[in-house]
Amino acid sequence: MTHSFFTNVNTITVGTQHALDPLTTIKARANNAGKASALIQHEWCPKSLFTISGEMDTKSIDKSPKVGLALALQP
Repeated sequence: MTHSFFTNVNTITVGTQHALDPLTTIKARANNAGKASALIQHEWCPKSLFTISGEMDTKSIDKSPKVGLALALQP
């Protein structure tokens, strides 16, 4: 739960996480403002991650959803 003193708005967020296997994780969350997001993350080398994520505003279906790709490499 977050509160903004400038706009006097409270936001409640609920999320979940599930491990498909020891190297792959799925996460999802939604809040009372209508934002829903999800990601899938895979560790393909030790400490190196590949992530696909998406977010959409369920109260404004006419807006395009956001999609992201990330690659984090550690030596």
